[in-house]
Amino acid sequence: MKRLVALLLALLASSAFALDPIWNMHYTFGPDSKHTTKFNLGAGVKSYFNNNILIPINFIGSVSKDFEIGGKLDVYTYDEMDHSQLTFDVGGKYYLNSTSFLEVDGYFGLNRNNASAVVATYGFEKFIAKNFSSFYELRAGFLDGVTGEDGYVKFSSSMIPTLYFGKPFRTMIEIIMSESAGNLQDDFMIDIIPKFELSLGSLRLRLDFDLGIMQEKNNDQKTIALYAMMAL
Repeated sequence: MKRLVALLLALLASSAFALDPIWNMHYTFGPDSKHTTKFNLGAGVKSYFNNNILIPINFIGSVSKDFEIGGKLDVYTYDEMDHSQLTFDVGGKYYLNSTSFLEVDGYFGLNRNNASAVVATYGFEKFIAKNFSSFYELRAGFLDGVTGEDGYVKFSSSMIPTLYFGKPFRTMIEIIMSESAGNLQDDFMIDIIPKFELSLGSLRLRLDFDLGIMQEKNNDQKTIALYAMMAL
């Protein structure tokens, strides 16, 4: 256990690169291993440490024991909130068993001429100990909204080591790699995102960080986000 804690602390101290847009193409607030059994509402706010703010609002509904659907509206404001960009993600998740699932997301621009995207995901969680697990996602994104004009398909993989401190609190570190077929050299990214989540009954609060520098050919980006998720 001491080695696991030391590893998580070392990752927390590591540099993180700016997030690839495919990360946000979930109807949830990023990768999520929680199995929804009720109707859920969520909202959050993400700061870019400047005048730009992202406000996501989502809903998730359980259709059956093995299938759920959801949607997420992203309101991105910029230029001191003088302008806004709206995008909508609609998706569904089918649980193959209690620890693995298949997910499909469609991502669309609402008030701008933004390209659309479709992303397919396979995710699974593996418990290594009673209070430690690792969650994995393998993703493939299609269409210009995720691949860009020169790409054919965007691939993304992530691993999320998670420490559980009883039922109320867990800490996570998301490690993501992404790249595009047809544009591999210029579109390879690695991200490390520490997360902290507190559960208070049917309410979940999560704090995400993305701190660090990006490769010189891409934009520098630092963000902090707070999400609230409520099961009704």
